[in-house]
Amino acid sequence: MMVLAWFPGDSVLLLAATLLAGGLALGHRAGGLRLALLCSAGLLAAFAAPWGRQIVPDFFLPDHPLSRLMGADFAWAFALAFLTLGLAGQLLHNPLATKLHSHWTTDRQEAWQRLNHRLGLVLGGGLSLCAGWMILTLTLPLGFLANQIPAALPQQDPLSQRWAARLYRDGTTLGLTPLARWLDPVPADFYTAAEVAGLVYQNCSTNNLMHIRQFRSRLLGYPGLLDSAHHPRITELTHVWTTNTFFMGLHQRTNLHQLLANPQLQAAWADPDLRARVAQVDLQDLKAYLQTGQSAQYSPHNLALQGRPPLLGRWRLDADQTLAQFQSRYPKMNAAERAALGQYLQRLAADLTLSFSDGSCYLEGRTFPDRALGQTATVERENVSPRDLLPVIPEHTGDRPIQLLAHNAWEKNPGGTFQTQWSWGSANTSVSLQMFPDRLLLTLESLREEKYVFQRPRL
Repeated sequence: MMVLAWFPGDSVLLLAATLLAGGLALGHRAGGLRLALLCSAGLLAAFAAPWGRQIVPDFFLPDHPLSRLMGADFAWAFALAFLTLGLAGQLLHNPLATKLHSHWTTDRQEAWQRLNHRLGLVLGGGLSLCAGWMILTLTLPLGFLANQIPAALPQQDPLSQRWAARLYRDGTTLGLTPLARWLDPVPADFYTAAEVAGLVYQNCSTNNLMHIRQFRSRLLGYPGLLDSAHHPRITELTHVWTTNTFFMGLHQRTNLHQLLANPQLQAAWADPDLRARVAQVDLQDLKAYLQTGQSAQYSPHNLALQGRPPLLGRWRLDADQTLAQFQSRYPKMNAAERAALGQYLQRLAADLTLSFSDGSCYLEGRTFPDRALGQTATVERENVSPRDLLPVIPEHTGDRPIQLLAHNAWEKNPGGTFQTQWSWGSANTSVSLQMFPDRLLLTLESLREEKYVFQRPRL
């Protein structure tokens, strides 16, 4: 740690004591008139900073995409305005003081000196409290985010980030966070976004690869995030593979400043189309969905009230029910062929998902057959003729990464079913979708009308 921790809240109290001592010393030395001018400069700077932040050049800011969002531009605007106005006030001090008491008698000047000294102490103490409040306010966003993303090696974080995280924790302990947010320079949804980022960071940093994949499926399966989730830049960031430097940074609990400097993240943040999409997401609902698996906004009841179809969200292949469909379609399979087909479908089901946003559907997985599994029988058995069809299992492709296999817009048919068109590999087929209470039946019309059954993932 950078400093000893004596008790909860000690860093804030130490900062307050240091600032108070400095403020009283300054007031004793400078007097009330100088401090009044300095306090006026601080108030004017606080009011000017929200407008001045828009013109702060980028070279003043830390080199990461969230610097403006976390209020670094506000801090610089306040500092520059305070410095400028404070200097102007001090230049006015001598002419103003001379004009005030140049014609006063000796007794009146002595009374003024005593009053000026007392005013200096009072204003020095008040200025120190305001400075402490401003420090807590300006470090609040970074401190909050740093506490949501606890790195494996926090001693490698920049000193400013460690202090911000410590001040946030101690300020929260003392109940000062609501006070610090009175002049908060960040948007109100920043803190919810930081909590979502913390959930992503902590769930991707486990050594349980199955848990990571399940969490990734839940995150990218949120209906309001689906179109953004399949944006090429988000696909790069969320790709679970050792070559993905951003994912490996999450997995290894890399420090926040290193994650923010990641080129993939910076490119995604700089994409105006992607930022516009993500800005439409209800972050409070997304956070609740990640924590509980339940979305109030996309619950079947609310979707029905809004006249929206209940298929929105993510579905997983149900291997057992799909095998039952193939048994019905190809009844002359023997036990060995059924077992081989069941194993193949289980491998598919491990990673195959079907997702629906309000306008598009996405098929994602390692592979999906681009031909009908049913092929003309070549075996010689008593109950099998050359005109019969039997499933032929494609070659194993388990070493492929999870990828987007097919996607297109979907539409609702008058009869209550849904329709889309997919092209993947060598296949190009119309796809019909039929909803059941807890299942979705997918029919590949050009591939011998073979059917696959999907179910909601167990969250």
